[in-house]
Amino acid sequence: MAVKAAISLTMPQNKPTGIVLAGGHSRRFGRDKALAVLPEQTQPNVVLAVHKLLPLTTQIYVAANTQNAAALTTLFIDLPQVHICVDHADFTDCGPLGGLYAATAAQPRRHDYLLLATDYPYLTSELLLTLAQQPRSYLATTAQAHYALAHFYTDHATVRQFLASGQRRLQTFIVNVVHCQPVMVATDPALQNLNYRK
Repeated sequence: MAVKAAISLTMPQNKPTGIVLAGGHSRRFGRDKALAVLPEQTQPNVVLAVHKLLPLTTQIYVAANTQNAAALTTLFIDLPQVHICVDHADFTDCGPLGGLYAATAAQPRRHDYLLLATDYPYLTSELLLTLAQQPRSYLATTAQAHYALAHFYTDHATVRQFLASGQRRLQTFIVNVVHCQPVMVATDPALQNLNYRK
């Protein structure tokens, strides 16, 4: 059963840890999506994502790849609550799950995570707050589920076990492993997924 978004929202006392997925290869987009600055923006997508998460989280792990880790480290050098974690050699080219593996390796015990991919540069703070209010959830519309916009509990061992079994699909992990339910929201341009360069 879908979880309906609350109308009046306030953050819970115990904030989650943020994870920003910024390590994708961006093959369809044509260049690094995390570091890209869109024509209507003044900052890279990853910076927008981090600043949306900062008020809602205690700290943020930015999942990077070996090509963009140095640039990301420079971008956030003045934000001590932001940590850059690079894909581990154990599980390379594993998509979002590789990023989760790297982020959870930094704090292996069970934690509350708020996940945001840099694929969503137009996501509003209001939608992210809606997600933050609903543990074990992901955002969805009647047309599409957004598994890279999720709020869940997990630990490093669980992510490792999932990857070691040969599975790579974020949808399977979010729904079947960490047992998230959809938070149904209205179809909105803010949920546009950035796969192709304009």
